[in-house]
Amino acid sequence: MLSGLRGDSQLREDRPSPEHQRPANDHRRPPGSAAVLTAVCLGLMLSMYNATVVNVMLPDIRVSLHASETGLQWVAALYSLCYAALLLGGGALGERIGKRMTFLGGVAVFTIGSAACGAAPTLVFLLAARAVQAVGVAALIPQTLSILVTEYTDPARRARAVGIWAGAASLGLAAGPVVGGAITSVANWRAGFMLSVVLGVITVALGSRVISRARYGRPAHPVRPDSMGAGLSTLTLAALTYGLIESSTLGWSSPLIIGALALAAAAAGGFIATQQTAGRRGRQPLMPLELWRSRRFIGANLSALAYFVMLYGILYFFSIDLQQYKHYSTLAAGLTFLPMTILMALLGPIAGRLSARLSTTPVMVTGLLVAAAGSLALALLPAGGSVADVGWRFALVGIGAGLMNSPMSNTAVSSADSRHSGAASATHNTFRQIGGTLGVAALGTIVAAGHHATGGATAAFPTGLSHAMTTVAAILALCALLVAVLGKKQTHGRHAAR
Repeated sequence: MLSGLRGDSQLREDRPSPEHQRPANDHRRPPGSAAVLTAVCLGLMLSMYNATVVNVMLPDIRVSLHASETGLQWVAALYSLCYAALLLGGGALGERIGKRMTFLGGVAVFTIGSAACGAAPTLVFLLAARAVQAVGVAALIPQTLSILVTEYTDPARRARAVGIWAGAASLGLAAGPVVGGAITSVANWRAGFMLSVVLGVITVALGSRVISRARYGRPAHPVRPDSMGAGLSTLTLAALTYGLIESSTLGWSSPLIIGALALAAAAAGGFIATQQTAGRRGRQPLMPLELWRSRRFIGANLSALAYFVMLYGILYFFSIDLQQYKHYSTLAAGLTFLPMTILMALLGPIAGRLSARLSTTPVMVTGLLVAAAGSLALALLPAGGSVADVGWRFALVGIGAGLMNSPMSNTAVSSADSRHSGAASATHNTFRQIGGTLGVAALGTIVAAGHHATGGATAAFPTGLSHAMTTVAAILALCALLVAVLGKKQTHGRHAAR
């Protein structure tokens, strides 16, 4: 699969590079190298695996570290909070010190954090180590798409490469519940984190050999960082993520939640103001506002938001439903997700090829509609549904997710000027992460409302989950309509993302 993307060194010979010239002893791969694609996909897969594996390890962590329910929630939530808050800064860091150093450094920090998680003697230590993991992921993730934009200048080959990138993300998500369930069955939760250490070392070793210093090293004339924008973006995303996460516990009417969301809104206003003035003051904006002039960029980020609302909502709430209400074992629950996650992984590269042939908009819209149908099917799942009943519904969601994941990411980076590829990648991944947080927090409110409506009966959770999945289906269908409208001009006029 990767070998078909191997290119020749002529693709970029006429394009001036803003980075250092290739040193005489730099024997890195030419642009379009499958080895570079493999390295960035490994880094991405690691971060996605880490996002889902912890859910199935929480019961073991509770017993081992004598953790409270709130403490367990923060084992998962702190990672999301730090990761989301620092993503835009991670994209800017790559533009400042070079994508190669930022990617490899991010993987190294993540690996150190994973080792600390595996050795954590207390819950507080584990939470601190999870924060270290998140810092590393926030640095490495924006570089993956940004490197692919530079590595694959031909739109059709880039679409296929992003398809493989999307498949790797799905493979990581798929591996989390299954591998985590298997490891905790034969060993313990610490082994789940130590696997990340092994893969992290492999990724650093491969990346240091194949990612070119000449193309991805420190820019010869780096623009001054937008420190004020970095601070405000971190405050915005941290306050927003905290408000969304804690809303499921404290309620949306809590003064603390209202205050957090108000702070996020105020900081967001200040951030937008700094982005308007950063360029005039000789600084590199973290999120150039000109990105939002592209209708396709808007559609891609709306799709990312809806996609992760669906995906994280399903992974989180159906893990609870399968284990606590249908009494599946941890391993069996992980295996039940396989029809969805395997199809996501397999269809990522296929969606990339379809995007190269047809353009991204029709593939993305089709994926959104199929995922909406799958979400509605899950909403209608009978209380006593068999494994087969659950499986075909998950498979339908997997087909839709596999079709839309690659086109939306390709559209996000391809619709931006190459000099803003890092910012476009960071912005897109920020919307993905916010969607994931919303998928747990906002849908959790709907699930809880179903619980109250039924007076806390045994069927309360499945009823609330049915309402939540109906909401997800409506969001996906509305997003499909918006993407079709926003992409109409592109599909009739030009195939820029091809």
